Amino acid sequence: MLPLFSQPNRWAVAFGLIAVLALVATACGGKEEAADDLADVSLRPNAQTPIAVPAGEPIVVGISAPLTGPDEAEGIEDRDAVIAGVERWKEQNGNQIKGHEIEVRAEDDGCTEADITAQAAERLLRSQGLVGVIGPACSAGAQAAIPVYAQAGIVAISASATQSALATSQPEGRFFFRTAYRNDLEGILVGLFASVALQAEKAYLIDDGELYGTDLADAAQRALRDNDVTVTRESVRRGMVDFSQLAAKIVVENPDLVGFAGFNPEAALLYRQLRDAGYTGIFGSVDAAASVPSFVEPVGAAAEGVVFAGCSLTLPPDFVAQFEDVHGGRPEASAFVAQDADAVTILLSAVAQVAVEQADGSLTIDPAALRDAVGATSLEGGLSGSFAFDENGDRIPRKGDVLSQVVDEALSSGDIDIFVDLGLVPCQVQDGKLVNLLGPGAGQIR
Repeated sequence: MLPLFSQPNRWAVAFGLIAVLALVATACGGKEEAADDLADVSLRPNAQTPIAVPAGEPIVVGISAPLTGPDEAEGIEDRDAVIAGVERWKEQNGNQIKGHEIEVRAEDDGCTEADITAQAAERLLRSQGLVGVIGPACSAGAQAAIPVYAQAGIVAISASATQSALATSQPEGRFFFRTAYRNDLEGILVGLFASVALQAEKAYLIDDGELYGTDLADAAQRALRDNDVTVTRESVRRGMVDFSQLAAKIVVENPDLVGFAGFNPEAALLYRQLRDAGYTGIFGSVDAAASVPSFVEPVGAAAEGVVFAGCSLTLPPDFVAQFEDVHGGRPEASAFVAQDADAVTILLSAVAQVAVEQADGSLTIDPAALRDAVGATSLEGGLSGSFAFDENGDRIPRKGDVLSQVVDEALSSGDIDIFVDLGLVPCQVQDGKLVNLLGPGAGQIR
């Protein structure tokens, strides 16, 4: 056993949840419905006009996540985490906000398909009473949709889009926030993990050619080299299924560690073919691949020992029970369930703070006021930890922190708990489960 680092009553959901799920079901129709939605431009908001929630109508929370395709398992868990988060917020704050019910509308955003994510944004923007969106889920899609939401003056809080520059490069107005960590931080963790815990001297890094994967592999490469690990880079394409030539090449070079920055099924296919080709070293991947149904189960017993740089945080039993009521099972596919629930908690609390009741029973919400209320958040005791947002919308441990300074100071002092504070923990497949290697109840690497 090699140590990693030194550590320091189910409630009923009932009618409200049924209404939420019914709205989700109607919002996830086919492309013909989507085309009809896009034709109605009269409902699309803009940043200069207050958000209006008519009398007797619900406040709508949008969700942008992949609900079909290769990332379906993760996207559905992210969606259901938001729904469970809404119910959790209601338990603590009441079923309504100033006399208005809370409903959810989910749109399939295609994950890495930027045009699909932008179309999902346009459909959500035509939802009467839309106050904000949880998402987009993936970095490439987020890059395309962030300007769409900004132009409309609608807050978008992503729990899982981690490309390093998404927040700092967003359009003026700054309506984008994220409860997720950034790829550059995950890269630093990869470098430390490989050099300290795994004592690797040679690493082979592979990205999937997508915005998320290349950015994360770049960050990991810098961190590995900073920790005196020799790195060889390779790029593949999403949708590739035959990795036999690459696997044979890697076997010849025999690195201590092979790292893949990308999604499933590519991560699982690459790993399986590496083992079949005779590679016996350590294999690691990232949050997008850290999934029991999408990686561990397809690979089977051979998945034992695989490590992932970003994994689902340990969730309290009451929230797991709430999630099971919504989803029908425990979260096993997405690394960002806690961040999704925290994102909708922040959004609803901000709406409750700034929504103004009108004489006719309607609500109006100033887009800038809502944005500022979200930005001023200091969430204490969230499912993914306590945190705030910096001026760019990136997650920081405490209000007023400068992220780069916090990370530099933590690394210089050897305090790697900073990663836990940012919602970032590594894990390993042990006995068919993903076991966290940092944070509360952490196990040891095998």
